[in-house]
Amino acid sequence: MSIDHDQIFKRLIEAFFREFMELFCPAEAELIDFSKVEFLGEEYFTDVERGIRRLLDMVVKVGLKAGGEKFVLVHVEFEASRKERDFPRRMFKYFCQLFLRYDTKIVPIAMFSDDATWKTPVPDHFELSLPGKTFVRFDYHLIKLKNLDYRQFLESNNALAFGLMAKMGYNRQERVRLKADFLRLILASPVDPARESLLVEFVETYLPLVEHEQTEFQQIVANDQEYAKVEHMITVYEKKGRQEGRQEGRQEGRQEGRQEGRQEGKQEGKQEDLLLLLEKKFGKLSSAVRRRIRQIDSPEKLESLLLAVLDADSLEDLPF
Repeated sequence: MSIDHDQIFKRLIEAFFREFMELFCPAEAELIDFSKVEFLGEEYFTDVERGIRRLLDMVVKVGLKAGGEKFVLVHVEFEASRKERDFPRRMFKYFCQLFLRYDTKIVPIAMFSDDATWKTPVPDHFELSLPGKTFVRFDYHLIKLKNLDYRQFLESNNALAFGLMAKMGYNRQERVRLKADFLRLILASPVDPARESLLVEFVETYLPLVEHEQTEFQQIVANDQEYAKVEHMITVYEKKGRQEGRQEGRQEGRQEGRQEGRQEGKQEGKQEDLLLLLEKKFGKLSSAVRRRIRQIDSPEKLESLLLAVLDADSLEDLPF
């Protein structure tokens, strides 16, 4: 099953809306009365030219501390990639339709969660102009999570930051220790169990570990009292991947009593780990792809692919 990135982010930001605004739009957050927040169910954008309707990711009606009948809209779009070349124009069109519909101030925000390094940044504004004259300049908040350094948020008291760190920039070699740290920070935050669960689920989804990393992770949380609360948070997915690889190795060793059997079991375990990781990142795999994975008999090749998946944007990026 493919990951619905938009839905994951939408659920998280709905649960941590105040924290989201305070983290990325502090000036606007200062004006908002967070006791008056209404998530508008289904707001559609009608693209007359293309003859299609799009559901906006999130539109929130919020009251202002100034009181009265004043309110603004917070419009957030969650983007898992930058496939669209003219994204700022689309944001401007959304803004225009919302303004015509509600005739009020709007805070437009776009959050990109892709792992790619952008050679050319996505502009955070859109202009309508002719030589020598700009008629309209539309600005919006653009958040590219991978461009943020997680270390800037370690001392934060904002629990949402600890979850979003899983999508920020960090040294790949530190990922195992960092996962333990992110979970430790989440569990130490004064949030209710339901919201805590959302943060943990987010980290588990976006910081998966391969077999040898899972072993290292277990050792860290088991041997350091600082991570005592994290030990029980190892996910069912991680347990399943680790246990399948080890158990198959033990079964082959018991049945045949030979090193070859244990090695074959471990190899099959690595194949299962790779298949699980691929499906978690790219969705359901075709039978052809699964067959190609099953045919790989080199432990070194499998280990290399497990690491390569972490940086791949698509299946085509992997050296099968």
